[in-house]
Amino acid sequence: MSLELKLMESYNDGLSKGIIKGENAANRRTAMRMLKAEEPIEKIIKYTSLTEEEIQVLVGQVR
Repeated sequence: MSLELKLMESYNDGLSKGIIKGENAANRRTAMRMLKAEEPIEKIIKYTSLTEEEIQVLVGQVR
């Protein structure tokens, strides 16, 4: 495998991880707004794709 190919794969891997991290952060911000609006956890799970455990962590931050 050439150095150029390795660099391209590393770049693409980093880009993908960054996109996923950004989407997760956006989902957490959305969940926080929904929690503050007292939306049910089931609805937050549906619209953010966060797990119930992830949302419970956020519940502790809202209070």
